[in-house]
Amino acid sequence: MQWLSELERIVGPDNLLSEKVDCLGYSRDMSIHEGVPEAVVFAQNTEQVSQVVSLANQEGIPVTARGAGTSVTGASLASKGGIILNLVKMNRIIEINRTDCYAVVEPGVICDDLNRELAPAHFYPPDPGSAPVATIGGMVSTNASGVRAVKYGTARDYIKAMKVVLADGRVINTGTKAPKSSAGYDLNRLFSTSEGTLGIITEITAKILPVPEYAAFAKLSFPSIVEAGAVVEEIIRKGIPISTCEILDGVSIEAVKEAMGLKIPGNVSALVFAEIDGARAAVKSQMEEMNSIFREKGGIEIEWSDDQERRAEIWSARHGLVSSLSRLHRGSRQVPITEDFGVPMSRIPETIDAIQEIGRRYGVDIATFGHIGDGNLHAVLLMDIRDKDEWETIRKISEEFIDLTLRLEGTLTAEHGIGMAKSPYIERELNGALDVMQTVKSALDPKNILNPGKMGFNDSIGYIYDRCGSRDLEGGIREESSLGESADEDVLACTQCGFCSLVCPTYSETRIETMNARGRNTLAFDLLSGRAELSEQMVNRFYQCTMCDACASSCPAGVKTSRIVQAVRKKSFASGFAPEGIRMANRSVEDNRNPFMQPRDERDECFIDPPAAPEGAEVLYWPGCVSSYQEEDVVPATAELLDRAGIAWTALGNEEGCCGYLAYVSGDMELFDELMKENLAAFKRSKVKTLVTTCPGCYRTFKDLYGKDKGGLEVLHSTEYFSRLIQEGRLRFSEGGTPLRAVYHDPCDLGRHMGVYEAPREILRSMKDVELLEFSRNRENARCCGAGGGMKGHDLNLSLDVASRHILEAAEMGADAIVSACGTCKKNFQHATVRVRKKGLLSRRIAVYDVMELMAQRMVVSSCGALDKAAREAA
Repeated sequence: MQWLSELERIVGPDNLLSEKVDCLGYSRDMSIHEGVPEAVVFAQNTEQVSQVVSLANQEGIPVTARGAGTSVTGASLASKGGIILNLVKMNRIIEINRTDCYAVVEPGVICDDLNRELAPAHFYPPDPGSAPVATIGGMVSTNASGVRAVKYGTARDYIKAMKVVLADGRVINTGTKAPKSSAGYDLNRLFSTSEGTLGIITEITAKILPVPEYAAFAKLSFPSIVEAGAVVEEIIRKGIPISTCEILDGVSIEAVKEAMGLKIPGNVSALVFAEIDGARAAVKSQMEEMNSIFREKGGIEIEWSDDQERRAEIWSARHGLVSSLSRLHRGSRQVPITEDFGVPMSRIPETIDAIQEIGRRYGVDIATFGHIGDGNLHAVLLMDIRDKDEWETIRKISEEFIDLTLRLEGTLTAEHGIGMAKSPYIERELNGALDVMQTVKSALDPKNILNPGKMGFNDSIGYIYDRCGSRDLEGGIREESSLGESADEDVLACTQCGFCSLVCPTYSETRIETMNARGRNTLAFDLLSGRAELSEQMVNRFYQCTMCDACASSCPAGVKTSRIVQAVRKKSFASGFAPEGIRMANRSVEDNRNPFMQPRDERDECFIDPPAAPEGAEVLYWPGCVSSYQEEDVVPATAELLDRAGIAWTALGNEEGCCGYLAYVSGDMELFDELMKENLAAFKRSKVKTLVTTCPGCYRTFKDLYGKDKGGLEVLHSTEYFSRLIQEGRLRFSEGGTPLRAVYHDPCDLGRHMGVYEAPREILRSMKDVELLEFSRNRENARCCGAGGGMKGHDLNLSLDVASRHILEAAEMGADAIVSACGTCKKNFQHATVRVRKKGLLSRRIAVYDVMELMAQRMVVSSCGALDKAAREAA
């Protein structure tokens, strides 16, 4: 297609995706709908947007603007194919003017990122549940609001001016930076709820506000929705200016308890979270007034706090609520269809009661929650999308929701927009107003290229399940498509919320959906449903995952994408689609018992002295492949430390093989099983009760992947073992050494996968002259080094791109060294250090150490004394 070549000319080859697999990654959002684009374009400025839209207009190609893809209505999907115009790279904060209280931003700026820049003096009030990932452009296009709407209003209330690209490529400016204006039609408001159907917003001048002097947060517990509604109604009637007011019904409470670990008594059937902010004295007075109303109206307990950490914990639970519902019944997931209705505030209790009655009548769990202070409720349905009968039930319930909302003189969408999901019903609310909207649409976009198929216009879907991307699994998953029960359930539980994009190391470097957990889960879903088959490009995306599990730590639904990736790799290996580099490494493991194509009889050359015989040894030291063949310092350092502590230890030397971790993560389960049997037999022959390894991959493999039956063998990582020896006084550190500012990096296999965080830190804290620093993301939130999951052997450049971020952050912190407890992490950081220095990004050297190396450098002989080699052998 000629227009693809022209797109490439406009944005460059690195900003155009047209392969089918990558386009599939943009085919879903949080709705039930789908739309597969023919190309995905990353624009980086208004001029590029203008040129792309102008080309599309000439060729009659649909263009759908997309930001974070968090829509629950299908608004950001290419329902008619064509181009996805991705704006995530237009993410600059252009100006912050605190005097005149505005910020100028590009549409790809994330809401929480803007607020971090504005803190501590100012803030941007709109605060949807997706604020950690939602872009300002998407929020403005749908008039998003969130928990603060009761006092602070919605996104369109904070627009001062915009830059908009029209359907023919013209660029217009709307609004003004002045405090007010009467200059013509209010185009800010017109474009702010148009969902990209009238123009594409490329710049926003947003109002910001000073942070209030004081804020207090309350959790109010009630025996039923009736009491909760009565209290909130009275609070608002008396004019108490609550800034947030959220309600959760019983089903939502159960989800919060399960997913977020909050302790909530069994007699509580409704929760309200409320905040008051303003002058301290005024807030204190309003708190007392709320306490009085609460007691009069029959509440159970009211708990106030001004602790910001406690507030963050509660709002984390609320923001993650929708996705966390998938944890309630594994195999089922939340299905947002017609769940975003608004009713007069006084009718909230009546509405929730009616919703609960509908749920009881159909035997379906419906979680109802939302912004009770401004009449905006979300009723989210849980269902097994493999069940045909449940789809019919959900359809009936959704239509009853529509009838209920209109009967109560409400709106079908209070903050999420129309998109595709509300299109079949919106005319019932708008009546003749929809014809006026169609006239405006036709005038500004006569060729109907801008986000067609949405908002109830002439070409919109007419039935709730048209363009549904989830019904292909009706009747269940075919055996030949299954990835295994646990992986299948993870795929089904993924709600496409996009929270994983915050932490995924490969997405942070590429901004490509199929390089993110959400996109990979979309591909896995398409494999399950039979809409896609394994291909070289698809398999490549799964092998470009580090399997670090950072996404699992941020996923409200508890989806373990690494399990999905491993399952797809397993299927790929069995089908002959595994990349040749990975196959070559595994062949080397088969032939040489290491993945580096090195002779097995050279494995023990990492030791300065040959290991002692196993008789009488209390510890079996297992260096692992990386330390044995690619490291010069870790093995000798560990051996020296064992000697200094007086430990009778041994190693298998050339008899040591590969643990099988690479075989496991690459999907070669036949080889993994062979190595497991071989190694378990070797452990049994050694008669040693404690195995110590410096390799986190070996540690995880032996302790977790091999299962529980290891003949009583205790498996410890070297940091666990030596931390124990230090606490027992068997090793101590010298004083007066060279001061060192060291930042510790948590290896994924040791940390997130196995929960070992403190042992290495305890060792580093024991070194008198070492100042321990922490990366901004650490422990369970630590960023992967980039080499995990076989990534370094498959995509070296991407692996080093990820590692380079650590080097630059360490330099910015003023660290002298990065210290890790993993040979693979160490080697990747060393390579990345060289790379960033060659690129001129780093002017000084950052050293990289393993914890064992640093210990050996700074350790002195303990009070126990050291055993010499002869004594150790005699023992």
